[in-house]
Amino acid sequence: MAEKVAQVDAQTREIVDLVGALVVRVWTQFNARVAECGLTVPEAKALQALEPDDDVPMRTVAARLHANPSNVTLVISRLEARGLITRQSAEDRRVKGVRLTDAGLAMRQRLADRIAVDHPALAGLSDNQRESLLRILRRLQQNTT
Repeated sequence: MAEKVAQVDAQTREIVDLVGALVVRVWTQFNARVAECGLTVPEAKALQALEPDDDVPMRTVAARLHANPSNVTLVISRLEARGLITRQSAEDRRVKGVRLTDAGLAMRQRLADRIAVDHPALAGLSDNQRESLLRILRRLQQNTT
C-alpha cells in the first residue's frame, strides 16, 4: 500500500529549508567555539548539562545528554582530570554526583560567551527582529514541552 504524502505549501518548504541551513551554521559555529576552548563536543555538552553549585547524578547527566551512561563516564573522567568537575558520593554511595569546579564554571561561561558573540541565529538582526525571534523561540519551546 502506497504511503500518502501530505501536500506542503511553498512557504512551509522554505521555512524548513532555511531552518535546516541555520542548524548547520549553528552546529559549525558551536564546534569551532568548542575547539577554541580546547574541549571536545561531548565535554562541552557535559559542562552545559551541569548546574552551578549543585551535584548532578551521573544518570541525570547521561539523560540530559541523551547518551549512554558508560560514554558519559569517560567524558566526566576527562573533565575531572582537567580539574573542571569533581565527583561526589551521595548518601547512597553507589550514586556519584558531578559538580562544576570554579575552573569548570569559568570554562562553561567562557564557552557560553564565545558562542553568543557571533551566533549565526542573531547575525544582522535589529533589536526588534531579535525580540520577535525571542518570542517565536519561546513559543516553539512551549510546543515541545
